[in-house]
Parts: sequence; C-alpha cells; structure tokens
Amino acid sequence: MSELTEVEGFIKCLVDSNIPHTLALTGSTARGELRSNSGQYDYESDLDILCIVEADSIAATLSCKKSYSCPIPLILMSSTALNYPSNAVLSIAFDSLISNDLGLSKPVFTDTNVAEFISYQAQPLAYYASQLAGSTLSTKRRLYSKISITCLKLLYLTDRLDRRSFIYEHELKSHHFVNVDEALVLGILNRELPDEQLRAAAEYLEMLVIACPSIMELVDSLESTRFHFLDKSRYSRKIIEAVFLENNRLKRTDALFIGAA
Repeated sequence: MSELTEVEGFIKCLVDSNIPHTLALTGSTARGELRSNSGQYDYESDLDILCIVEADSIAATLSCKKSYSCPIPLILMSSTALNYPSNAVLSIAFDSLISNDLGLSKPVFTDTNVAEFISYQAQPLAYYASQLAGSTLSTKRRLYSKISITCLKLLYLTDRLDRRSFIYEHELKSHHFVNVDEALVLGILNRELPDEQLRAAAEYLEMLVIACPSIMELVDSLESTRFHFLDKSRYSRKIIEAVFLENNRLKRTDALFIGAA
C-alpha cells in the first residue's frame, strides 16, 4: 500500500470518528527556502505534514493510529503546541493549509518572554546534535549543516533579542557576523562545505554560542536545551523525547508513526 493511500486511510479514520483536524505543511520547503540541490554537499529540503488535533481528541486519534503498522509521512501535533514558538510552529504555511477543520490561524508570539523564545531557537541545536552518534556520513552532513545554521541564527539574535518570528536563511546571508568569516557563512548556507570543514564549522560556531553570555543565560527554559548544554552525549535520548513533548505536546512514540523516526 502506498504512503498516500495510508495517509488517506488515516484521515478517513479521523473523519469517520468525528475527530476535527488540521493538515499543515512545515519545514524548509513549506516556508519557501528551496534550493537547487545541485551542489555536491547539498541534501533534500525538509517538508513535513503535521496533523493537528485538539488536546481532548488525542486519545481517539491515537486509537486510529494503532491501525497502521507501516510508516506514514504525518506527524501528529496537539493544538496546544501552537501556544509555543517552536520552529515547527513558526514555519507552518498557514496561508496554504491542506485542510483546517479546527479553524486555526497563524499564532502571534509578541508577548513571549525572551528566555522561552531563545530556548526554542536553540532547540534544533540540541535535537540535531543528539542524533550524531551512530549516524551515517550522509546523515551527519545534514545534521552538521542544521547545527551550523542554528548556531548562526542564535548569533544573529544576540543584538535582536526582541525578535519573535522565524529567521530565514536569506537574512543570515546579508548579516555581518562578528568572529565568523563571510565566506564561511555563505559556504554553510549554500551547502558548499566538504564534510570535515562542515564538522569543524559546526563545532566552532557552537563554541561561539557557548561563549555568548546573552544567549547562554536564556537557554534554560526548555528541558531539551538544558540537557544539551549540560551533557549532550549523556542525555541524547532525553533530549529527543523532550523535543517532541515541547514541540508537539505529544510523546515521540505518539507523534510519529511506526518507522517514521
């Protein structure tokens, strides 16, 4: 059975069970950060489909989910997650929702406190770093790229602590970074760095982040970021689980379908 058919079957189960839901695209492709993928060190852009349900519908939704033993390219999310400025929420394409039974609209985070926002901006660093151990070389290339870009975003925020919206890569390209050469920034964002240079860049940029008091004083609001800066190797499993609880308001095993991890 094809993935599309599986998705359609799951959505039909929600409809038959009278479970209102919203289907939304998120990821770099959804937010328009498309690349040519023509470079030697490039990788496929992200595109995820979120299936958002009300908190009181989660138990019924998980009952539908139990019927599927194969991977389905959907990620379940509780609607309560829209109250928090995770990158998954910030990058939802609210102007092109696939369906919107819940009547959702783009949330506004202007009143979010700075510590919570900065912690959510540091969260991808914790999440991707926690997956490095045991990854293949091609996967590590993607992870180090994600880590490097996250660090650039954190450094970008050092004099923009009032920012409460998603940071796009084109903004990073035009920004002057202290202690980061412009050629290195472009090499990272254009996916032009060979593996070893990319790894070294990721480690260097995280070192700059750690040395930045205005960022490090604000990253304790989330369990995932707290564990990362405490001991990312020791707490890798806890970090991954914490990210799903923080982003989706669901456990990882509930948010993902079998094999989708």
